[in-house]
Amino acid sequence: MTFGARGAQIDRFVGWLRGLEVGDLQRVVAVIPVPRPAHIKDAQRTLDSVKVSAAQNQSLNKALRDLWAESGARDAFDDAGLFLRLATNTSMAGQAILVRDRLAPETFDLIVRPFRDAGFDFDQEA
Repeated sequence: MTFGARGAQIDRFVGWLRGLEVGDLQRVVAVIPVPRPAHIKDAQRTLDSVKVSAAQNQSLNKALRDLWAESGARDAFDDAGLFLRLATNTSMAGQAILVRDRLAPETFDLIVRPFRDAGFDFDQEA
C-alpha cells in the first residue's frame, strides 16, 4: 500500500489492532470522551486541515476496511454507534500517524490517546 515515509508505522498500528480481542477494542472505545471536549474537537479540526495524499488516504481506508472485515468487530459491538466511534477514531489516529511531522506534539497526542492508553507505542520506530 502507499503510505509514504510513515508506512511501516501504519502497518505496525494496523497489525496491533488486528491482534486485539473485541473486549480490548471495547476498552479503547470506553476511553473516548463523549461528548468530545473542546480541546479534542480543536485537535481533530487541526488534523482535518492537514492534508494527506489521495493515495495515502485510499490506502489507509482500505487497510482499515480490511481490518474491520477480517476482525468481525463490526458485528461484535451491540451498539453500532460504539463501533462507528471506534472506526472514526482509528481512522483519525491513522491520519495523525501519516502527518505526524506536521502536527504539534500536543495535537498528535490528543488524537491518538485512546490507542496509546490501550497499549500502542506511537513512539517506537517501526
